[in-house]
Amino acid sequence: MGFACLPQLQRPVGSRGTIPALRTVIMNTRPLAFAAALILASCAGAYIKHTEVATGATNPRAIYIRPFDVSQARFGGHHGDGPGRTGDGGGEKPLRKSLAPAEFSEALKEELEKIAPTIVLKDDEVPPVGEGWLVEGYFEVVHAGSPILRSPPIPHALGRSTVRIHVQILETAHLKSSDPKSATGGRTLYEFDVAGGSGFSGPYGSMHAPGLGYATPFDYRNAAERIYVALSPDPFKYGVRSSPIIR
Repeated sequence: MGFACLPQLQRPVGSRGTIPALRTVIMNTRPLAFAAALILASCAGAYIKHTEVATGATNPRAIYIRPFDVSQARFGGHHGDGPGRTGDGGGEKPLRKSLAPAEFSEALKEELEKIAPTIVLKDDEVPPVGEGWLVEGYFEVVHAGSPILRSPPIPHALGRSTVRIHVQILETAHLKSSDPKSATGGRTLYEFDVAGGSGFSGPYGSMHAPGLGYATPFDYRNAAERIYVALSPDPFKYGVRSSPIIR
């Protein structure tokens, strides 16, 4: 039923007919396998581009997110702008830029809650002193790409989106100031750059790729998920078993 598109095996007359029939199947399905591998390899996502500090710290009691700074970010691409609105002063782009810290903080909160209870700090709030993490950083590039350029029906990089974010994670055990604008932790636990985008996914949408839609929310979510994976000792629970299997 679901395999009607595959070439049918010839009924072998004896054992010698099996090998040629299998060879025919492999040769005829090789282009499909290559196309599937190409699409999977071109999927959208995010990765850790550069790491400056990695201390191996784990198991925080709580995580506090200070909304990331977007003031110096290069904001480009199609952010819901109207026709002819390509500059920073036109269309919806200034609105999307102003909302970027809140949007990314919410996505990051949902991911880091898998590690420990997580709170997004308000402008007048400071994380309490304790065994927690303070997550902060800034946007470097938020480029939404172009849905029109992504429209050709093959995997390609035209119109792809891009996001680059600098992340710093500090301990909250020794805060140096009660001023929300200058309060920092006593030690940097992790510091790294996250980069990603729609890649070569072209018009093909998925859980990670925007297709012909607005790309930036996907990029934020992919970056937040990558941060969670990078900070987790075993995020996918590889090798977990319900009972002993070693004999």
